[in-house]
Amino acid sequence: MHDYGIDGFRVDTAKNVELPAWQQLKTQASAALREWKQTNPDKALDNSPFWMTGEAWGHGVMKSDYYRYGFDAMINFDYQEQAAKAVDCLAEMGPVWQHMADKMQDFNVLSYLSSHDTRLFREGGDKAAELLLLSPGAVQIFYGDESARPFGPTGSDPLQGTRSDMNWQDVSGKSAAAVAHWQRISQFRARHPAIGAGQQTTLTLKHGYGFVRQYGDDTVMVVWAGRR
Repeated sequence: MHDYGIDGFRVDTAKNVELPAWQQLKTQASAALREWKQTNPDKALDNSPFWMTGEAWGHGVMKSDYYRYGFDAMINFDYQEQAAKAVDCLAEMGPVWQHMADKMQDFNVLSYLSSHDTRLFREGGDKAAELLLLSPGAVQIFYGDESARPFGPTGSDPLQGTRSDMNWQDVSGKSAAAVAHWQRISQFRARHPAIGAGQQTTLTLKHGYGFVRQYGDDTVMVVWAGRR
């Protein structure tokens, strides 16, 4: 942090370190980042404080002790399979998103579709972008989700294929339309903090599914009209 202004950590297997040590890391890292930003105002991206997210296998949408010891978010291991059940109908995510938005008013989780520890999420085609990027809370795009990076060789590790080489040739090739779709929804999410942090009201519709999320002065309405 002192040298490069690193502004966040993703902690692996957080359970293997005693909780007070994580709080000590957060305190020292936060102070170092503040000092770096004061010294390098022309290089600082924003005024946000140091951010720390952690992995504890099986953690879901709950406010565990990790939040009391420096973590701003924990990885949400439930989301991958919840999203898989909704690839044919976005309305299936309605109860999940409502539950997340209601519960996470004073803490945060980091949800994902693909992971090097589980599998690559390739269900649903372009719908995968909506399933992830419209979720409450923080989200993590695993490299190649946007371009349908294929599973690679495994060797002695059956999960090694999830860490295959990036399919750069497809970004401007056969996956260009999908990449553009991911970019469009990512930009929409970036412009509207209500997507990740807002209070949700699920709409009652005759057909399809929709919700409104509001955070401060930002309000968004999202409606899925159903299959064409």
